[in-house]
Amino acid sequence: MPLMRILLVGGSGFIGWHLLTALVAEGHQVVATSRSGRGPELPGVSWQSLDLGKLGDAGQDFTWPVDVALVINTAGLLTSDANALEAVQDRGSRALFDLAARHDARILQFSALGAGEHAQVPFLASKAVADDYLLGLDVSAVVLRPSMVIGRGGGSSGWLTQLSPLPLIPLLDTRSRVQAVHIDDLVAAVLALLRQWPAHPSVLPLVGPRPMTLPQMIDTLRGVQGWAPARYVQVPRLLASTGARLGDRLGWRALNTQTLRLSRHDNLASPEALAEVCGFRAAPVRARLHDWPTRGESVTATLRPVMLAVLVAIWLGTALVCLGPGYDWGLRIMAQAGVEGGFAATAVISGALLDAILGLGLLWRRWRRHALRAQIGLMLAYMLIITVVVPHYWFDPFAAVGKNAVLIVATLWLLWTEPGHKEASSR
Repeated sequence: MPLMRILLVGGSGFIGWHLLTALVAEGHQVVATSRSGRGPELPGVSWQSLDLGKLGDAGQDFTWPVDVALVINTAGLLTSDANALEAVQDRGSRALFDLAARHDARILQFSALGAGEHAQVPFLASKAVADDYLLGLDVSAVVLRPSMVIGRGGGSSGWLTQLSPLPLIPLLDTRSRVQAVHIDDLVAAVLALLRQWPAHPSVLPLVGPRPMTLPQMIDTLRGVQGWAPARYVQVPRLLASTGARLGDRLGWRALNTQTLRLSRHDNLASPEALAEVCGFRAAPVRARLHDWPTRGESVTATLRPVMLAVLVAIWLGTALVCLGPGYDWGLRIMAQAGVEGGFAATAVISGALLDAILGLGLLWRRWRRHALRAQIGLMLAYMLIITVVVPHYWFDPFAAVGKNAVLIVATLWLLWTEPGHKEASSR
């Protein structure tokens, strides 16, 4: 395979990042793009800022890198917002293709299996329009349409591993089939295409060798982690439709009308077209699952949102109780500590408002670490004050004060497992 200079659009994403490391390992020079223009520093890699949404609306001037022989477009959006998808995956991609054509560069477009078959699904419809436009240009191009891509860091993969620890798993559909492909095979397919580029513009599905239902896919992930097959229940249609409409309003990625429609259709294709072009065939997903997923990762992914919800309920619930039915009780506790009158009322109300603020702080990622640290500090301070001023509360038969130790450990776990700013915003 001749070494070349490659423009990799979406280099900080799930697929883009894996491709970037593989292309560098092969010895290619890569100009990678992200919206910020920043990314991991690797030998032979330079970064440029590119926002396809702005490029498609002529809102960004993009300086074309010199000597680029191939453009790989991995950019995409995990959203059901039709306007945003049209801006990035349709208009932005078409503007990118025009630039590549003017500079006589080959183009590898990452589309999605099913593009062109579901006009009512904005994600696939916008991909299909861009694909058709590319194939109509007089350029050397390949449209690669992968099925569900599995691997650490992927959006779908994160959702599946989050479900995998559950003994009873609710799904939108339990019978539709997919041909999932591991991220390592996706990377290997691209490298095979670079070695044997087709003579004519081509649309190539990238699929695993065996169709699987979603329960079979999750059971495969469970087996790697040492769990037996789970039980599955299909969410009733009315409940699923209601949840999908709510997901549209709240911007949920895993549940919206788009994912609901997709879940009710098979997503299948033959692997032969790709094999005939470059000789590549994907392995079964199970054969690629070596160091992922792990029990620790899956259990953490499952318990974190539950633990956060419980903590929010505890802190906000405490605030409401202190301002409502527990207000007089709070005053009596203050009286036992020797504080009465206006000072006692101020202390109870201030404590309740502080609890509420710390509970609300958990809902925003940018404030979550600060809120968790403050909660630990406040609980330790409460326990110290109780020990010194009203120590008999340690002998409460319900161990209300002692149970704070468990809550502190749970809060500390959430703090230590909270993604850092760079980790949360990358890829």
